Amino acid sequence: MPKIKNSYSTILRAIGQELEARGLKTFELRPDGDVYIVACGYQEPPSATPVTLHYSWEDIEDLDRAGRAKRRKLSPPKEFVTLVQIFRAVGGYLDKNQCRLIAISNNHLASKELILQVEYQTADGERIVDDRTGSAIYDLCVSMYKQRGKFMAVADRFAYWRRKAG
Repeated sequence: MPKIKNSYSTILRAIGQELEARGLKTFELRPDGDVYIVACGYQEPPSATPVTLHYSWEDIEDLDRAGRAKRRKLSPPKEFVTLVQIFRAVGGYLDKNQCRLIAISNNHLASKELILQVEYQTADGERIVDDRTGSAIYDLCVSMYKQRGKFMAVADRFAYWRRKAG
């Protein structure tokens, strides 16, 4: 079993990178067995979703690999509320709380403010539909950014001491 299957953060970030690269703004994402299905569109939500994309585990691993290579060449993002960061933060939340993703959509309400609906099942079997407004999404993204910063700082310290010891 590929390692990526256990990380919504990685899976959703990879899909988010692909959607962002294609210029897709409206989406309804659902896992379906071994495939993630995304109905999406080019207009701001709410709008029609004429494009349907299917992502297998192999597709997601390829997207993740390509994204990692691209990220190595770029400076850290200054914008916290890109589609990639939103998907990654939602995935991190699901991973941290050991939840199972049912759906993510930004196409369910007519609103000028960014609203994301995340539907998931908790480890206890409770089904949750969580509507996140722009400020809540921003907070989630900043929290993920800070967690990664702490993780990277610790990883850098260990790498430093390994180099000194070697």
